[in-house]
Amino acid sequence: MNEGEVNSVVYPIATGERGETLWQTVRVAEEKDEVWDDWSLSMGETVKETGRGYLVSPGFDASIKGALHLSPFYHSLTNPTDHTTGYGYFMEATGTVAETITHVASNSTSAEAATGITISSFTVAAGTNRVLLAGISVSDPADSGIIGRGTCTFAGYSMTYLTSKGAGSGNNISCGIFYLLNPPVTTGDIVFTGGTGETDNYVMGASYYTGVDQNSPFGNTSSASGASATPSTTTVSASGQMVIDVVSAEYNATFTDDETQARWSTAQGTNLRGASSWEAGAASVVTSWTSGGTPKWAIVAVALKQATTTGGQNFMFIADADKITKYTYDPSAGITDVTTTTVTSGVAGRPAKMNGKWYVPMGASAFAVRLDSADTPTWTATDWYANHLSTWQQGVVANLVRAESTNTHHVSLNAGTGNIAASGWASGTAVGDSSTKITDLAETQGLLFVAKEDGLYDFGLEAESRPIIPFIDRGNIDAENGKGTHAIGDIIFYPSNQGLWRYKIGGGALPVGVNTLRGFRRVFLGPTISWLGDRRHTFVTHAGEWIYVQLNSLSWTMLLKMRLRREGDPSGHEFIVHSILETPLSKGMAVDRNGRLWQKGASTSSSYRDVRVIHLDAGGGTDVEDRRGQASATHKIVFDERNPGRPQDKVQLRRFTVELEGDWDATTSLQLKVWRDSGASWPTWSAEFVGEAITAAGVTTRNWTVGTNDTCYRFRPEPTLTTNSSYTPMLSDPVILRAIVGIRFPEIISIVIPADDGILREFGMTAVDAETNLRRLQNQGVVALRRPGDISTFNAEVESVSDTMYATASGIYAHGLRLEVKRWATA
Repeated sequence: MNEGEVNSVVYPIATGERGETLWQTVRVAEEKDEVWDDWSLSMGETVKETGRGYLVSPGFDASIKGALHLSPFYHSLTNPTDHTTGYGYFMEATGTVAETITHVASNSTSAEAATGITISSFTVAAGTNRVLLAGISVSDPADSGIIGRGTCTFAGYSMTYLTSKGAGSGNNISCGIFYLLNPPVTTGDIVFTGGTGETDNYVMGASYYTGVDQNSPFGNTSSASGASATPSTTTVSASGQMVIDVVSAEYNATFTDDETQARWSTAQGTNLRGASSWEAGAASVVTSWTSGGTPKWAIVAVALKQATTTGGQNFMFIADADKITKYTYDPSAGITDVTTTTVTSGVAGRPAKMNGKWYVPMGASAFAVRLDSADTPTWTATDWYANHLSTWQQGVVANLVRAESTNTHHVSLNAGTGNIAASGWASGTAVGDSSTKITDLAETQGLLFVAKEDGLYDFGLEAESRPIIPFIDRGNIDAENGKGTHAIGDIIFYPSNQGLWRYKIGGGALPVGVNTLRGFRRVFLGPTISWLGDRRHTFVTHAGEWIYVQLNSLSWTMLLKMRLRREGDPSGHEFIVHSILETPLSKGMAVDRNGRLWQKGASTSSSYRDVRVIHLDAGGGTDVEDRRGQASATHKIVFDERNPGRPQDKVQLRRFTVELEGDWDATTSLQLKVWRDSGASWPTWSAEFVGEAITAAGVTTRNWTVGTNDTCYRFRPEPTLTTNSSYTPMLSDPVILRAIVGIRFPEIISIVIPADDGILREFGMTAVDAETNLRRLQNQGVVALRRPGDISTFNAEVESVSDTMYATASGIYAHGLRLEVKRWATA
C-alpha cells in the first residue's frame, strides 16, 4: 500500500484499477493575463460597463482612448495677499492695442507775394487711422492772425484749423496747422487761401500719418515766439504719441533741427523760412531749432495721439471678497499678477456682463462696481447693491438680474441700456421662502435659474418661480449649496452637500456626482488624499462638450472631467467621468477665450493658495500636445479591482508588464505598484512595489518574488510615476499604452484515501477517525503534504473532503475519502 502524509499524519493512498496511485494533479497551474489598455470610458463603473478601467486617478489623464497620459500640466502663481479661502469669480476682458504712429509722406513749397499757396499733387496712400497735416508759415507785415482766418483744402475736402502763433509787430511772422482726419486715398492739391486777400510770402509743408486716433487725434498743443537763434517750445505729451512742430522765421535764416528729425525746411527767397520736425512722445517734449543770426520767429507744436483698437491683450480678473485682481497669462512664462483693486467692505459674488461692461456685485455693504477700463483698470462704483448677478433675455427684453442683498431671496431685473443705475431696478420678486438665500444665478436657452441654499429654482417669464430639484432634503440646507451653479445647453448643474445634481430642461433632475457611479466603492488613496465619496462638488464650468467639476475635501481639490455619452459608447452612467488632477483646495473656475481653464486656490495655507491655468485642446478636452504632468511631482492611477477566480480563491501574481511610449528617461521614473488583499486587512496602508523603476519606453516586465508577496484574493494595480526637478512638462508626454498583470491559478491535486477500517487499522485509525481528522483540515489553511515515494514535503491547502467510490485493480469498487488540495507552483 502506498503511503503519503497529510498534515504530518501518514495515510494509505488508494490504488486505481490500472495500478495507478490515486494521488494525481487534476488541474495544472493555469495562467491568465489581466489587461488594461483603454481607460477612456470612465472611472468607477469599469466592471459592469467598460471592462478595463480604473477607479480613481490623482495624477493621470485617462480620458484619451488607448493612451494613458499624465494629468495636464498647469502653470501656477501663489498669491496669498490677494485671495482668501472663499469663492472666486472670474471675468475676462480684452484690452486695447495701441497702434504705432507712422509718417508716410511729406512735401513742401513756397510762394512770394501771393494770396495763398498750393502744394500740387500730394498723394495720400492707403492706410488705417489716417491724418493729413498742413503747416503754414507766413510773413505778413500787418497781420499775425492771418492763418486762423484762412482756409485750407485737400482735393476739395475742407481741412480744419488747429492752432497758430504770431511773432512781434511790424514785420509779423506767423505759423499754424490745419488737419484733415481720414483723408481720401487719392492724389490732390493742398490749397491754403489767406483770410484778407492781400499778398504775403508763404511756405507750406504737408505730412501724412497713419495710426492716429480718429476720435481724439490730438493731445496737448504748445507755442512760443521770440527773436533769437534758438526757436523752441515744450509740449506735454506721453509715450506712444508723436509731437509735430511748425516754425517760421524772418529772413532766410539758416535752420538746423536740433534732433535732426526735420520733415521739411524751406526758404521763400530772402523773406521767410518755414520748417517742421517731429519728436517721440514723452512726459515733456522740447522741439527746438538752431538758426543763423537772431531772427524773429514763431513756433507751434501738437501731440498726435495713437489709435487704439480692441482685440488686444487678454486679461483675467478674479473677484474674491473685497479684492478684484487682474492677471495676464503667457503660455511659456505663466501667470502675472498685474494689479489688485480693493473695494471697501465688499464681498464679491457672481459677476455679469451687460451693455459691454462687467459688473461685480459686492454684497450689502458696498456698491456693485463696473469695469470701465481693462487697461488701467478702472472700477467705478455704481449706486446699487447686489449679492449675485446674471443676464437674462426675458422675451424681447435684455435684463441684468440681481440677487438682492437686503431681501436675500429676492430677484430683481434692470433693462437699462447704458450704465446700469439704481433707478432702473424693478421691484424684487421672491424665490422660495425667506429662510434661505440665493447663492448663484444662471441663464440658458432664454430661461433663468436661481440657485438657493435649499435647491434650484426655475424663474419664469412672468417672474414666477418653482423648485426643480425636489429630492433635496430641506433639513440639509447649506450656505454653500448652489455656489458654482453652471448651465450648458439644456442642462443646469447644481453642486450641493448632497452631491452634484443635473436638471435637464423638460426632463427632470437626477444626481450625477461621483458617488452615483455604478460600482464605485471606497478606494483607499493614502494619507494625503481622501476618498472621493467623502468630498463635495463645489464649482462647475465647461469647454466644448467637456464639463469640469471641482470635487473638494477640506484641503484638496480633485478636478473632474465629464461628458455625456456619445452615440456608440457602451451603456452606463449618463456621464463619462474622469478624475484628472489633484491640487490644493480650489474654489472657482472659468474657461477663457483661448481655451484655457483657470482655477482659484482657496487653501487655508497661503503657500498653496494658487491661481492655476491649464491648457485645453480645440474640443475643450485635455489632449494637448506635450504639457503633461508637473516637475518634482508624483502621478498615480488606481486601476479597477480584479478577482479573477471564485471569491474564495487566491491567485498567484506572476508578472507586471507595461508598454510605454513617449518621453521616458531618468527624469520620469515609473514604479509598478499593486494593492494586494492577501487575506489580512484590506487595503494595506500602501501599495507594494514590484521590481525596480522603469525609465525607458518600450515593453518592460517586472516579476514578483515567488513565495513572498505574490498571492492574493483580489488586487488593484497602481502605476506610479515620479518626476524630478529636471523634468520638462511643457515639452514632454510620457504615455502608458497598456498594462498587463499575469496571474497563475493554483495546481489542484486529488488524493484518495481508502475508507476501509481494515486498511486504516494498520495506521492506527478507523475510517471515521480519518474522515474526522481530514475534514478538520478543510479550509484551515496551509498544511504539509508528502507525495508517496517522496522524501520532502510541500505546502498546500485542503479545499474539500468528500466521499467517493473508486475502481480497484481486482475489478471491484471500494469506498474512499477524496481530498482536493491546492498549491502554488514555485517556479
